[in-house]
Amino acid sequence: MICICEYLMKRLLLFLPTLLLAGCGNAPSNGKVIYTSFYPIYDFTKRVVGDLYEVKNLTPVGAEPHDYELTNRDLEGLSTSTVNFINGFGLEHWKNALPSSIASKTFEVSSSINPLTINGITDPHVWLNPMHGVAQMQNIKNKMVELDKEHKDVFESNFLKAKEAFETLDHDLMNQRKEFNNRYFAVSHAAFGYLADRYDLTMVFVNGLEPDEEPSAQAMERIASQIKEYNISTIFTEELVSPEIAEAIARETGAKLEVLNPLEGLNEEELKTEDYLSIMKTNFAKLKEASK
Repeated sequence: MICICEYLMKRLLLFLPTLLLAGCGNAPSNGKVIYTSFYPIYDFTKRVVGDLYEVKNLTPVGAEPHDYELTNRDLEGLSTSTVNFINGFGLEHWKNALPSSIASKTFEVSSSINPLTINGITDPHVWLNPMHGVAQMQNIKNKMVELDKEHKDVFESNFLKAKEAFETLDHDLMNQRKEFNNRYFAVSHAAFGYLADRYDLTMVFVNGLEPDEEPSAQAMERIASQIKEYNISTIFTEELVSPEIAEAIARETGAKLEVLNPLEGLNEEELKTEDYLSIMKTNFAKLKEASK
């Protein structure tokens, strides 16, 4: 943590002259800019604020939010924005090292959610339960109403529209869950605990909450044994995580590999054609197929 603090302070000092100039007139003229830490929070914020604010996503395409490091430009943007929204629960490791001027307008949108733990560590992947997504959007809406009372009705209306869409998704997934033949599924990264908890599934995982964590030989033996015991046909990997370990276990167990999207980051093509709702539907369809 000390090195992170030193790193961010050095970054801040580097762009301080630019920041002072920005305060003299280079900031967005209308001040209506919101920064979000990574894709789900970006998606949720856009649904609430609509076109009233420009929403900028900190984590770039192809980057892993678990280990993303803020840049000079990020820090400058965070300092000149109206408000910044992050997930919380430890996902944004840089949060506690922010300068007080930025920290004071940076808000964790998971604060009202009871977290799960995996191996004694708080699981930050709350957005993969659609109803937690609703709670996160409600927290975003509440903060926006507090900051911009003039547009309260717009925020309320946008939130209710999004809430209805997410509740419809949740209802559809609940119905699909009834058709699963096997409630066990295997993943390379333990990102899907909240989804499993919501839909009465059991997640077997190779790596823990850090996607690039190197599993021990004992952990690999454990998951291989579980895959065989629970008749799991598929191991799910992610686009942003190396499939090498999962491939080795698949060879040993005869399982096939498939990709699940934890929505931590979308590629360029997905950003053009997909959103939270569509990707969650695709994920669940893959889980349903694997349960046969």
